[in-house]
Amino acid sequence: MKPDAPADNHRNEQRRERLQATSLTAWDLHRTREGAARDARTRLMTMKTHERLRLLAEAELGVPKHQRSFLKHGREGEPGVLMIHDTMQTPADYVPLARTLNDAGLTVHGLLLADLGHGVTDRPEARWRATVQRARVGYQLLSETCADVVVVGAGFGAVLALHLADREKVAGLVLLAPALAPRVSLGIKLLQRFNLLHLPPVRRRLGPMVDAMDGMHQAQNLAGKLRVPMFGVHCDDDEVASPESLRILQKKAGDRGRFRVFPEGGHEVLAAHGADGLEKDILEFIRRR
Repeated sequence: MKPDAPADNHRNEQRRERLQATSLTAWDLHRTREGAARDARTRLMTMKTHERLRLLAEAELGVPKHQRSFLKHGREGEPGVLMIHDTMQTPADYVPLARTLNDAGLTVHGLLLADLGHGVTDRPEARWRATVQRARVGYQLLSETCADVVVVGAGFGAVLALHLADREKVAGLVLLAPALAPRVSLGIKLLQRFNLLHLPPVRRRLGPMVDAMDGMHQAQNLAGKLRVPMFGVHCDDDEVASPESLRILQKKAGDRGRFRVFPEGGHEVLAAHGADGLEKDILEFIRRR
């Protein structure tokens, strides 16, 4: 039965009041501790306050509860893990992996990027950059408390993870089905090769794909510059990202990279192989990097 309007409005008003109160708490913690050393308890309090703020904001936006961001606290002194989902995913897709890592003592933050793939500005060329900035907020939240932070990115989230590592002191990268070389038509490949994707008629026709491919191309160049341990995983039958993506990483990462290829599993490599050992492989990489 659909709730009546007054009751629904009352719940919305209560949520807005909690959002305002939590915002003030987060601001006050930042203001009173700015420039001062913070002990472990204060850092944890700040992290939890910011996480409550994010969850309330996502509730206000109407994000279903099971699709919202999550934060699983681990043991003090252990690494933190930031998870960046793919364009058609949410943090819910990474709960099994998060549980495995958290059971081992790691703090895990599954960050919802509600705008990923949909754009957040009137300047299409800024879309992936704006999303990287949102991921940086998630990284900085973890870095306040954790000894170091490893980033797990899937699909286009792996592209964002590479850009994030160029901007922050990421301790390691786990790149699942990285979309550095998407499966696109020959026509789009030719447009990209001759630098024609940014022509106004092409941009109007292809929309967000132009922006995404720009982010992918720049991430390819970054892969050889980053001095970060990497663990890349791909499936040969990936219908979205070509296995060439992993070969690009292998070539550019050199001895900083560890890679694994499965013959089957499609683009959802974690869903296909996580429970069969991939989750443990990711944990081992984080431990031994």
